[in-house]
Amino acid sequence: MSTPLVTDDLASGLADQVLTLAESARSEDGVAPLSEHTLLRVRHGAPSGSSRFHVITDDDRVVGFAFIERVPGEPDSGEIAVDPAYRGRGHGTALLHSVDRDAGPDGVRVWAHGRTPQAVSVAEDDGWTSVRELHKMRMPLRDIPADEAGGPWEAPALPEPALRPDVAAGVQVREFVVGQDEEAWLTANALAFADHPEQGQLTLDDLLQREIEDWFDPRGFFLATTKEGKVAAFHWTKIHADGAGLTDGEPVGEVYAVGVAPSWQGSGLGRTLTLAGLRYLRDAGLRWVHLYVDGDNEAAVRLYESLGFGMWDTDVMYAPPSHRERKPSA
Repeated sequence: MSTPLVTDDLASGLADQVLTLAESARSEDGVAPLSEHTLLRVRHGAPSGSSRFHVITDDDRVVGFAFIERVPGEPDSGEIAVDPAYRGRGHGTALLHSVDRDAGPDGVRVWAHGRTPQAVSVAEDDGWTSVRELHKMRMPLRDIPADEAGGPWEAPALPEPALRPDVAAGVQVREFVVGQDEEAWLTANALAFADHPEQGQLTLDDLLQREIEDWFDPRGFFLATTKEGKVAAFHWTKIHADGAGLTDGEPVGEVYAVGVAPSWQGSGLGRTLTLAGLRYLRDAGLRWVHLYVDGDNEAAVRLYESLGFGMWDTDVMYAPPSHRERKPSA
């Protein structure tokens, strides 16, 4: 079994192969093994010292890959992908051991997207245990016949996204303006997700990388701004042209990120902007929308359930056993 190459600078030739591997795994499993954030890091590189890439090759072909993001004061967060044609050879276990050995002072956690049997088996057989869940919820924006969704699914009515009178006096809801709103949004995002190990750490470079993606559309990026120009709340939507595993190639929407600055929590802005984004996606002709929400965020889960969302799938984050209990590498 090959020993992974560990680097903080992924060569372009390897990057292209990692993207091909990720697509092969997505086609095989029906769920992407690498998140959008990781794919952007692979394509554009990462700030020095913030990330680590672990690569297994076989005759110059990338057959296994792991990405680790390092956040100060938090465990490293990672993802692993193995070429479907090379599974069952211990590459997944080798990558788990590699990211564990290379972990920062706070340790490491690794995601299993979609909780696929292959990923769960590799992690649990090596003694890793579940420490966090990220629920994936979905909702029809239009009625879905039974023969298409196993339903039938009836699209819920979407109320008008009206501001409360006491809130409307202090904010306006408008679209994001590229080249103007980046810094104000980053400030609000960091405040709204101060305790979130991924979303709250987004940088200007991260935002700019997303702005040049084919899916980015400021018309679906809603801000509630104060008279002073600060962002009180936001709802960033996304349209997946490939169906995101929810449909067979028919575009679907996503509640990409909803955040409310701490001083505006309880104002109803979160619900108002969520509704604005959902109506935008529905009016774009989409029939489905999905979102991700942390399993322990009960308030957010209740909000989305009240709007008509139902559970669809779950990603699981695993933590390694102590080094004294670790199995030796095969």
